[in-house]
Amino acid sequence: METLDTMSAYLGHGLIGFYFTFFGLWNIFHWKSIVDVIIQKKLPSPLLLLSIAIGWQVIFGVMIMFGIATKLAAIALLPFVLLTIFILHPFWDFAGDLRKQHMALFITNCTMSLGALFLLIGS
Repeated sequence: METLDTMSAYLGHGLIGFYFTFFGLWNIFHWKSIVDVIIQKKLPSPLLLLSIAIGWQVIFGVMIMFGIATKLAAIALLPFVLLTIFILHPFWDFAGDLRKQHMALFITNCTMSLGALFLLIGS
């Protein structure tokens, strides 16, 4: 049973960390469209903000994936993700298919934040 618990912990860390790392890297490939959204939201220094966001996701995602200072990484990611989803995915401001897409992203990010919260409790 102890082996199953250990394997589950590694799998959880790996999947949650991979999620954040993957989407940090994904944002590099969608740089222009994300910068356009940041400009549209009238946030300051769009290039700097996106650079910090990508670094934040990748660094702390890798830390979670490999079990390095997991609590610190989870604490760092929680407010970042929650703030980001309310800024970038306010599904209530959209209609039709865009609303569905933003709602799915909003819920997915909330779910991953809950996973990071569980890492805080369980680690």
